[in-house]
This record gives sequence, C-alpha cells and structure tokens, in this order.
Amino acid sequence: MRRVHRDNALPLGPIMSAILAVLFFGFLGMCYVEMKHKLKVDGDRCRDLELALADLDERLKVTGNDIMRMTSRPNLEKRREEGFIRMIAVEDSRMVRLRWQRSTIASLPIPLHQGGLP
Repeated sequence: MRRVHRDNALPLGPIMSAILAVLFFGFLGMCYVEMKHKLKVDGDRCRDLELALADLDERLKVTGNDIMRMTSRPNLEKRREEGFIRMIAVEDSRMVRLRWQRSTIASLPIPLHQGGLP
C-alpha cells in the first residue's frame, strides 16, 4: 500500500479566512472613503447653494429698496411733472363708496364649518 504523506500540505482554511477578512475590511474601507468623498462633495454643493441664496437675498433687498425709491411720493411727483406719468381725475360716477354701519356688520351671518368637527 501506498502511504499518503501530508507534510507539504497547505493550510487552506486559515489562508482563505485571512483572505476573506482582508477583502471584507478592504471593502469596508473603500465604502468609508466613498462616503467621506460624497459627504465632502455634498457639503461643497450645499455651501455653494447657501452662498447663491445669500446673494439672491441681497439682490432681493437691493431690488426692494429700488422699488421703494422709485415708488416714493416725491419720485412719483417728479415723474408726473416730467410727463412720464399721466394722472386722470376719477369721476364721481365711477367711484364706489362703501359705508358699513355697526348694525349691518353685527347682522351678517356667521359661516359654519363645513364637514367634520369644528
């Protein structure tokens, strides 16, 4: 009978488990690096959007001030004197005047809540 010599056999079990552990931790490390990179990219994008929003807010304030300046009474009167704005008198026949009396307001019906509990 022939003898089987196992003196030169490789321990595949421990080698495979070590290789699998290295691959697993390498994969986890790559996932960590990818997540950190995505976090930085998203943070940069968020910062850029916040700067753009601040710029738009500033431009909105400037535009609001310009509108207030252009629609001020002295500026409108100046434009009217220059002939840029034409004013037409409102006729009494076109004017509607509303006069509410306390008894009229008190006698108005109170609307009830439609559907469900109030």
